[in-house]
Amino acid sequence: MTRLRCDARAESARVTNPYEVTAIPRWQLTLEADEDLYFRALGPLTVEWRGQPVDLGGPQRTLVLALLLSHANQPVSMDVLVDELWRDAPPRSYRVQLQGLVSDLRRRLAPGGSRAAAPIVTRSSAYLLEVAADRYDLEQFQAGARAAGKARTAGDNATAVRLLRTALALWRGPAFSGLTGRVIEHSAAAMDEARVDAAAEYADARITDGQLDGLTPELVRLIAERPLDERFSRHLMTVHSRLGRRSDALAVYRELQRRTVAELGIEPSTQSQELHRRILTGDPQPPTPHNAGQALESAYRHLPPDIAEFVGRRRELAALMGAATSPPDTAVPIVTVEGMAGVGKTRLAVHAAHRLSAIYPDGQFYVDLHGFTEDSAPADPGEVLESLLRLLGVPPSGIPEKIEARAAVFRDRLSEQRVLLVVDNAAEESQVNPLLPANPGCLVIVTSRRSLAVDGAHTVRLDVLHREESLDLLTMIVGRDRVTAEPSAADALLARCGHLPLAVAVAARRLRARPAWPISHLLSRLTDENRRLDELSVGGRAVQGVLALSYRALAPDRRRLFRLLGVHPGNDVTAASMAALVGCEPAAAQLALESLLDEHLVQQAEADRYQMHDLLREYAARRCLTEDTEDSIAAAKRRLLDWYVATTDAATRLIRRFPLPPVGQPPAPEAPPVEFADEQHALTWLDAEYANLIAAARTASSGPCQRQVLLLAHLLQPYQIRRGHTDDSIEILLRAETAARQLDDPGAEAHTLTELGQAYNTAGRTDPALTQLRQALPLHHTLGQPDGEGITRNNLALVYRRLGRHHEAIAEYHRAITLFRSTGDRQWEAAVLSNLSIDLHLLGRDREALDQAKRALALQRKLGGPGVASLENNVGLLHARLGRHPEAVRYAQRALALQHRTGSRPGQANALANLAFSYARLGRHKAAIRAGLAALDLARGLSPDIQSNVLNTLGEAYFLAGDHETALRHHRAALAIADRIDEADEQARGRAGIEKATILAAG
Repeated sequence: MTRLRCDARAESARVTNPYEVTAIPRWQLTLEADEDLYFRALGPLTVEWRGQPVDLGGPQRTLVLALLLSHANQPVSMDVLVDELWRDAPPRSYRVQLQGLVSDLRRRLAPGGSRAAAPIVTRSSAYLLEVAADRYDLEQFQAGARAAGKARTAGDNATAVRLLRTALALWRGPAFSGLTGRVIEHSAAAMDEARVDAAAEYADARITDGQLDGLTPELVRLIAERPLDERFSRHLMTVHSRLGRRSDALAVYRELQRRTVAELGIEPSTQSQELHRRILTGDPQPPTPHNAGQALESAYRHLPPDIAEFVGRRRELAALMGAATSPPDTAVPIVTVEGMAGVGKTRLAVHAAHRLSAIYPDGQFYVDLHGFTEDSAPADPGEVLESLLRLLGVPPSGIPEKIEARAAVFRDRLSEQRVLLVVDNAAEESQVNPLLPANPGCLVIVTSRRSLAVDGAHTVRLDVLHREESLDLLTMIVGRDRVTAEPSAADALLARCGHLPLAVAVAARRLRARPAWPISHLLSRLTDENRRLDELSVGGRAVQGVLALSYRALAPDRRRLFRLLGVHPGNDVTAASMAALVGCEPAAAQLALESLLDEHLVQQAEADRYQMHDLLREYAARRCLTEDTEDSIAAAKRRLLDWYVATTDAATRLIRRFPLPPVGQPPAPEAPPVEFADEQHALTWLDAEYANLIAAARTASSGPCQRQVLLLAHLLQPYQIRRGHTDDSIEILLRAETAARQLDDPGAEAHTLTELGQAYNTAGRTDPALTQLRQALPLHHTLGQPDGEGITRNNLALVYRRLGRHHEAIAEYHRAITLFRSTGDRQWEAAVLSNLSIDLHLLGRDREALDQAKRALALQRKLGGPGVASLENNVGLLHARLGRHPEAVRYAQRALALQHRTGSRPGQANALANLAFSYARLGRHKAAIRAGLAALDLARGLSPDIQSNVLNTLGEAYFLAGDHETALRHHRAALAIADRIDEADEQARGRAGIEKATILAAG
């Protein structure tokens, strides 16, 4: 092992080096193991190999090594290195140049020039310098200072003096002297502050031990170096007083007072004034922090170690740094760091505190308030103040009993100091407020799982990591080779961890402890949601245990609502939906959800909607299954499903063109459904709740609530048609078909088959569409359901149209019209007449087609409702096909306005396509292309027949505008879709467009 040898005869030598308290000849600070590298940063940066200096190869290499050494055994990102080397103007080849510099450093630092044996290793977009503690003068200095602190606490000041003398002798000048750069200067400043602190502690230990001989010139030199550091002036005043030189002691105070008033505009600190008063009154032994009756704790650098695996958080870190570096006013800067359990609040606070240590040289303190701790109650702020005052050197006799008085003494002690205080794990404001200094030169960082209302605080809210940050953390712990070997598994693992920093770190450490496990193996173990939380534990750390602390801190009613959130089927909740689930008033649910939001147990992306992190949801569900009965959970789900059905009924009633088929009566829910003022209000609610409604239908289909899935499937049809959610419609209707059979309800089954056939046709799947409709037709006929039979025949005709079987389609339309006239259903009669007109047109019977379309529109206008827009569009289309484009444009524009008002994406796409068709033939090519592109944008995700129609229309518009290449591309895309869904008319249209465009494009 490398260690320092020190000749004891030199311990009492006088100071000759301004960076050493006592001069130990450099030849006596030798390495016993001459085969090791030794790094010196306490002065000019040098490296020794076998006792000889290593040539580092120039200033750039020296700066790179300094940056790595200043973060020894921690990764330094390439971005930091590039910023320091080239500031704001890196060369284009900066990455290659940096790699070259590091490679050359490896060669220079490696035994025999073998780069592989060098102590510089590559990490994720970073480099790391591996340095043993006994091979680095800074580490040895810090170890000596820590040992001296322990000796002083034990009352052994003589040993502390020897240890500090040896530690300070390592200094050869300012840390990293001669090197410049933001990061390196920041590190050097922190190191130099540590030297000054050690020098102050050394002087204090000598005074306490009575070693006053030769101390005066050392203190004079230190005062000259740091004239505003009052500790050295107080030490010199004490030495003079002890030696009977009272006038000299008072002169030191007068000079200190002159400097502080002239340069800072303030009087010396209360501590210095008290010492001055004692000397004036003739106290023979003015108190020091270590002779006040007993050995006291004294720690001004009280932060826990920084975390080597800190990644990301640039925005949040910048907010913290900004609070610390902005010009102070009259208020102490306070930053609260809030977020859910495991999101990395303490990591951020401690990391920021270490980066800010040089700005707060008078002390960095850390207190854990145990606000969410399993083994102890929340810390009493009075006891915390007592501990802090002891750390600041206040004797027990000087600590008042009452908390208000302790807070006043604490503020007085810090009144002219620059101190940073990290208050971790706070439960409530009453814990924090007594600990706040009054000095704007101080900084307080508070962390909590709750949203704290601390006056004047700037809040930094932590969310989960971004994907790239999660990947960096995983790579840093597991190693780049394992991550790059399984990139997909790594991404999936991070997703299963919900990008929660604690979960990612636990999973990564589990992999690191099991090198035989591929990432995919742990991923497979996390796939089962019933055991995922059990798998996310390693050593003494478990995600479930951390979440449990937040849960236990809740009141009983909040716990119940939290548990039920775990079994809510949707992605998010509102106060109204939670009121239905829990069985309470919406106002009470709102209050409880806001409380959970304050606890960071739910999140909020938009007002009045609340989400849970996946791991919290899983934990809540687990608690629900453990603490609630099966009957109570089932009752809660039924309340919610009844509420969703009733509210969906109320919403879709405002947008339905046709009545709900007889598949059941919507229930009267225990919780009142939402009331809607108008159609837009209803659509807004459906948009917001749609994912939840699909999840509710899935939940209903897998339990005893089969009637609810039937109702939801049919109630959602008009909305799904408007928004183009065809795939969801098929899925839920399939579930509804199964439910109808389980309920032994053939009528509901028949209506569900009819809707399912139409959904399949909309999706371009004609074979299953025909199957479902042909099954439904005899069921409706047997059950005496003429309305159902008429709808089925209409839907069957639409499939025949797609297949180009227009005569069969027309026959089915006529049968359907007869059935609807028999029942008096004029709404469906108008719809079928309009559909009939399209097939008549496709057979070339345009006059007859236009007559039928006008009859349909006239009938629909009498009835009113949302069907007018579609029929306006159809009439316009027929005018266009007859070459009456001015009339066609007017119809299409009216249809577009109506469809926009109703929010129908398919309707808007069709209207825009019709406008594009007519504009192109009127010579308005730019307007045609604009309308066609807008239609294409709307058609994405809609039914394939709409997409094919729009693409062909655009192709024709480009062709007529003279852009034959673009026309050819659009027609080919249209034909590919039409071929896939057997859309005969669009196939013919696409082939014709391709043929014409190909001829002209080639010419």
